[in-house]
Amino acid sequence: MKLRSSGHKLVRMRSTRIARPEDVGALVKGYRREHELTQTELAERLGVSQRWVSHVENGKPTLQLGLVLRVFNELGIQLTAGMAAVAPGAERPVKPKRVTDIDSIVDD
Repeated sequence: MKLRSSGHKLVRMRSTRIARPEDVGALVKGYRREHELTQTELAERLGVSQRWVSHVENGKPTLQLGLVLRVFNELGIQLTAGMAAVAPGAERPVKPKRVTDIDSIVDD
């Protein structure tokens, strides 16, 4: 967990691995509860139904990505993507490809 300054307030940054719709649901539910919101209150803020919020929290895989991103925005969830150090299904880390600095091999 990282701490980041947001104006005068320190904000805790968490890293959560999301691999399944259920992971998104657990993340949304946790943040909603931290903000002390009911599903109905969050739904009203987003202009969706309480049932839709329930579907998100239960990991329904067919929800519209745009609406899910609106939920993240409303709850202050920052979405950051990164490359996995281990390939899916692999037991050991993937070796990075060798990178050659072009300047080191080109004559001036």
